[in-house]
Amino acid sequence: MNRRILAFIILLLLPLAGFSQISIRIFARSKPASVIFTPESGVFLLRDGAAATGVRLSQGDVVVITSFEDRVIYRTRSGIFGAADSIAFTPASDGALFRLRAPGNAEPEKVLNGKLTVRPFPGSLQVLNFTTVEESLPGVVRAEAGKLGPSDYFRAQAVVARTYFYRNMERHSLDGYNFCDDIHCQVYPGVVTDSVIVNACRSTAGKVLTDRDSLLIEAAFHGNCGGETASSADVWLAGYPYLVSVKDPWCSYSASFTWRRGIPRADWDSFLVSKGITPGNEGALYKSQPGEGRIASRSAQGRSVTSEEIRLRFGLRSAYFSLAPAGDSIIVNGRGYGHGVGLCQDGAKHMAEKKQGYETIIGFYYPGTIITDIKNARRPARP
Repeated sequence: MNRRILAFIILLLLPLAGFSQISIRIFARSKPASVIFTPESGVFLLRDGAAATGVRLSQGDVVVITSFEDRVIYRTRSGIFGAADSIAFTPASDGALFRLRAPGNAEPEKVLNGKLTVRPFPGSLQVLNFTTVEESLPGVVRAEAGKLGPSDYFRAQAVVARTYFYRNMERHSLDGYNFCDDIHCQVYPGVVTDSVIVNACRSTAGKVLTDRDSLLIEAAFHGNCGGETASSADVWLAGYPYLVSVKDPWCSYSASFTWRRGIPRADWDSFLVSKGITPGNEGALYKSQPGEGRIASRSAQGRSVTSEEIRLRFGLRSAYFSLAPAGDSIIVNGRGYGHGVGLCQDGAKHMAEKKQGYETIIGFYYPGTIITDIKNARRPARP
C-alpha cells in the first residue's frame, strides 16, 4: 500500500484528543525578517541546531533573531551569539511565558506560552509556536468574539473555535505546521487573561460539535446575519444539513443589523459587462428588499449573478441586500455583517444576555448537531 495513503488511514484512526498539541505560525501575515524574544516569566533554554547544551534565559534577558540567507542569526543581551539552521526556545519551568515582537512591524507584540522555533524562510523568518488547543483557545475566543459579553456567549464561541481547531488540523500541513495566527485560520493574539473568557473555555474543555455521524462539523460563524442566516450551499456551493438558513430574531439590536452603501454607476456598469450583461437592461437584478428573505442568485439577460459575487466585488458588508438605481449610483440597502453562515455572533450574544445557555445557542444556529467530548468525535476524510 502507498505509504502516504497508509499514513492518512492511520491518522483517521488515531483519537483526535491526541492532536491537542498544535503548531501556530506567528506573524504569518507580515513574515518579518527579525524578531525579539524576551522571557516574561519563568526560565527558557535557547538551543541551536549545533549546540549540545542550551543557553539559560530568564526575565530581563533579550534575544534578537534575524535571517541571513539560509541561516538564523541570534544574539543575546549578554553577548552570546551564533548562526544555525534553526533555533528553539523551550520552557524549563512551569508557567513560563515569553514576549515576542517584530521591530518595525505593524503587528502587535504577543505574549505566548509553550515552545518557540525559528527557522529561515525566503526573505523572512518562519516563527512557530508549539502549544495546545486548550491553552491557545482563550486568545482565539477573545480575538474572534470580542472581550465583552456574557459567559454563555463565550462558551458557545469556545466550543465552535475548538471544533474548528480539531477539524482543520491539516490546514497548513504542506507548510510544516498546523495553523497560522491570521484570519486565514483563526486569529491568535497570544495568551490572554480575561477571566470570563478563560473560565468559559475551561468550563467547556474538550467539548466540540459533531453531526449525527460523530463527524466534526464545519464550524462557521460571522458577525451579524441581518435577521436570517445563510445556507452554506448558497454561499460556498457546499451544503451541510446543519448550515441552513435560520430566521434569527436575536441580532436586530446591533448597529450592524442594517447598512446602506452607494456604488458609482460607472463601476456597476463595468461589473455588469464583466458578467456578460449589457448595462441599461439589468432591471431583473433589482429585486427583493431586506426582510423579505435572502436571495442567493439574481439573473438578467440570461446571465446569473450571485449576491456573494456582488458582495466580494464591491466590498459590501454582507450578501443580504437590495439594489436600486438612483441617478449616477446604485443604492445598496443591506443587512448584517459577514458571510451569514452558521453562528451569528451578535445574535448569540443577545441570546446569552437573555439567559439562554450555550447549548441552546449552539442548537439554534447549528440545528441537528451534537455537543460531545473530542474523544467521541471523528474528523471527516479529506478529498
